[in-house]
Order: sequence, then structure tokens, then C-alpha cells
Amino acid sequence: MITVRGKQTSTLDAAAFAALAASYDGITIDLGAGDGRFAYRYAVAHPERLVVAIDPVRETMRELSAKAARKPDRGGAPNALYVVASIEHPPEELLHAADEVVVTLPWGSLMRGIVLGDETVLCGIASLARPGATLRIVLNLRIFDDPVPLDVRDLPDVTPDYVRETLTPAFARHGIAITATRAMEPEEVAAIETTWAKKLSHRAPPRSVLIEATIGDPLA
Repeated sequence: MITVRGKQTSTLDAAAFAALAASYDGITIDLGAGDGRFAYRYAVAHPERLVVAIDPVRETMRELSAKAARKPDRGGAPNALYVVASIEHPPEELLHAADEVVVTLPWGSLMRGIVLGDETVLCGIASLARPGATLRIVLNLRIFDDPVPLDVRDLPDVTPDYVRETLTPAFARHGIAITATRAMEPEEVAAIETTWAKKLSHRAPPRSVLIEATIGDPLA
């Protein structure tokens, strides 16, 4: 798989990743990591875990991956790994690796796939997890407020009824059992350690939904 550190990219093979992962108590995968701020902050807060940020756009992760590569006494986070990949084509080295998967305020194909219960996206998410792994998704619902962006006008609003009636069975077919969903308070969204969450908190009160799930075997 392709990893990024500032302006540099390199290849990390399965053996090297396994050796790295063996040094930690667990693996958190941050899907749709954007600029990687959440992964960096989470890695600093949880030095016992390996935190893997995945995003298809290498350039957006340049600054935070460079910061993570510094020495710890200069703000580095040696347990943060930045990977260039998409959920449609997850790296083989990460298959069934994570005991925790987070998706925070996604956009683009990842968001669409989650909202629509797309088979490719849900299969990609499930493929990254060990049996029993937890999944935490935070969706920004302000995208459905007027004026609605053109590329999301065909998406349904993610209400609790929609999650229960549409997403729960779609997720379950891929072994993802939704255990809870609720609207998030504005202060909860503001406290999320992502650049996008900070921007949302300075606009109208954010409107977001939290979906929590566990990942096991897909339904036959």
C-alpha cells in the first residue's frame, strides 16, 4: 500500500505492516480522512493504538502526515499512518486489520455509498474490520439544507426512520449490525477533532447524525 509522509510517498508491504501493527494494542482505521487531523489527534490521545488514515487524495494529508513524522517531543505521532487509497479499492494489507473503524463527516463517493447503502462501499468498510470491530459514522445533514448542492440533490435525508428501514438491512447484508443512531448535539460536533467539524461549528448550528455498529460476518 502507498503511504505518505509530507511530500514523500513510499510502499509498505504486508510483512512490514504486520511488524508495525504488532507493536500496538489495536488498530483504528479513519476512512475518508481528509487532511488527517482527526487521525493525528486520535493517535496522540491513544499512543497504544495504531491509527491508519485513509484518503484517496494524497495532497490533503501532506501537512498532518509530515507533522506526525516528527519526533514525539516536537509533536510527532509515530503511531499515525497515512495511506493513499479509496474505499472502493481498500489496500490488501489492511484487510481484516481493524478493531475500530471511524468515518467522520465523509464527502464524495464514501458519503453517497453510506447514505445509499451501496454494496461496494459497505463491502469495503466491512473488509477492513476484524469480527467484532466497532464502527462509528458521523454524517453531516446540513448538506440537505437549502440550497442543496447539485451532487447530493438525489440523496435521501438520513432520518432515524430511514436508518431503521433502509440502512439497517442494507448494512446487515455485509455483516454490519447497526446498534444505535441518534442526532448529535451541536457541541458534540464542534468537539470533533477535524477541520471540517470546526468549519461547521462556525456556521449555522450543525445538524449531524451518529450511527454506531458492530461488524461481523455478512448474511448468507
